Amino acid sequence: MSGRRSGFTYVEVVVVLAILAVTGLVAYPPLRATLEKTRMESAVRELAALLKYAREKSMAEQETVAVVLRKQESDLTIFNRRGQSIKHYRLYEKAVFARLILDGLDVADNRTVVWFYPDGRCTGVAMVVRHESGRQFRLRTDILTGNTRIYAPGEVGFDDEIFNP
Repeated sequence: MSGRRSGFTYVEVVVVLAILAVTGLVAYPPLRATLEKTRMESAVRELAALLKYAREKSMAEQETVAVVLRKQESDLTIFNRRGQSIKHYRLYEKAVFARLILDGLDVADNRTVVWFYPDGRCTGVAMVVRHESGRQFRLRTDILTGNTRIYAPGEVGFDDEIFNP
């Protein structure tokens, strides 16, 4: 019988750990960028879903619903006609409402109210949501149908005249 034990030596373990550390350092920046992009896309989709929710709530309850967008706080609150808060959403912390356009006019105030009516219509709103990296998405809610659409960079509609001052 030999006096050798089976297993890994200290040097082998250190070499493997060093290789894993270098691989992690190389992979981290692209992974982080992908994660930021995914979080931003998710935040914009959730924002669009909340606008759609407000429209559906208005039609189902047969009452006017207000959506209050606050630029400085980067949040949105949905209220019923009695002024009760139904839902509140805070935008992803690295994203801001860069621009709000209500019925075709730029909104200079901090607070914008979008009204959804029981017949499905709404006060038309368009917005530019920007990540701190500069990447942006644009959303538009149609005045006649109340439907909300997201426009990503390079997509048809992203450079429509309503978004360009």
